[in-house]
Amino acid sequence: MRDQRLRSLRLAAVLAVLSTTALASAKEPTPDEVERARTFFSAGAQAYSAARYAEAARSFEQAYELAPRPQLAFSLAQAERKEYFAGNDASFLRRAIQHYKAYLDQVPSGGRRSEATEAKADLEARLARLDPAQAAASTAPPKKEKARVTVYSATTGAQASVDGGPAQELPFFGDLSPGKHKVRVFADGYFDAEREVSGDKLVDQPVDLPLKERPSLVTVALDSRADIYIDGRIVATAPVSRPIEVAPGPHVISVSANGKKPLSVDVDLPRGKPYRFEPALETSGQRIVAYSMLGVGAVGIVTGAVFGALSLGQEGHAKNILDDGASGNITADKLQSYNNSIDRRDSYRTVSIVSLGAGAAFAAGGALLYFMDRPTISVVPPRSVEPAPTPRTNQPTDLTASPIVGPGIWGASMSARF
Repeated sequence: MRDQRLRSLRLAAVLAVLSTTALASAKEPTPDEVERARTFFSAGAQAYSAARYAEAARSFEQAYELAPRPQLAFSLAQAERKEYFAGNDASFLRRAIQHYKAYLDQVPSGGRRSEATEAKADLEARLARLDPAQAAASTAPPKKEKARVTVYSATTGAQASVDGGPAQELPFFGDLSPGKHKVRVFADGYFDAEREVSGDKLVDQPVDLPLKERPSLVTVALDSRADIYIDGRIVATAPVSRPIEVAPGPHVISVSANGKKPLSVDVDLPRGKPYRFEPALETSGQRIVAYSMLGVGAVGIVTGAVFGALSLGQEGHAKNILDDGASGNITADKLQSYNNSIDRRDSYRTVSIVSLGAGAAFAAGGALLYFMDRPTISVVPPRSVEPAPTPRTNQPTDLTASPIVGPGIWGASMSARF
């Protein structure tokens, strides 16, 4: 009894030491390792969605080595299971069972245990029915004979080229000979991105090259002076000698000029493509009123000047009569003519003053309206551009056969893809 108790104590001590050692060795990955694992995971997810399960499994395995998270073990097992069904390679069957078991050991409850348990049981039953020689196939991954590069980009439609070779769809997985190599990723409407990699070490190198969108080139065909706005912000003054670079996507292009009605259009600018805008600006109502008032004012001033001149003429005539009368008596006819000249002088003067005053008022008002005819552009958000409907495709029936999360990006953002 005592010996059994001692053996139990020794066993407990050994387990405690092993647990402490395991905890010490299970260190958290560095930020660089997490970033590399994220690239491997993203490339694997992209390969999985394209039914390239062997390549997906290799990428998930690289991510799992860098960041041994249970979610990655599940994703790896899913890809290996799919590859076994596609190619009937027993090595993928055995590795899938191992990784389902690793996931179940690390996730004691919740998560995707039910799916992992069901898949593991199904694969174990299939393994038991295999030929013993086939079932005993090695589960070790192939030995690395060359360096390998994994190229990924989140840009839709991106392609890759190594050392100027033919374009390859992403994700791209390729072997590298010793020496320096140049990886280029490109896509229509984006600036190219390049990175240099080395094939001197037998390692898998993840390359994630996000692409920057090329701006749209907007040409505003307008010869007269006008302010050009993009989304309510002034960007140039017409006439413009060269195209305006604008980020692709939905925008509001506006043109404003003194004396013209402002014009705004909603556009969806393509990446890296030219867009020509030929605005036809109409004269504003305020400018029309200003011109009318200036015209009326000019007529009034001219009329006032004419009647002023007539008034001065009548006053001069009356003065002449008085000068003639200074040398003798004024006859009745001359007196009547004098009185008529004075009356007409006063009438003409009144008309002149009124006309000049009204004309000046109209001219001043028209000038004020003219110089204040500066339309403003309000900040108008661009309309939302609805994406074009995509054709329906056959969706995979096994929604669980997909990676859901990756190192540093735990969540369900990827699940809808599979």
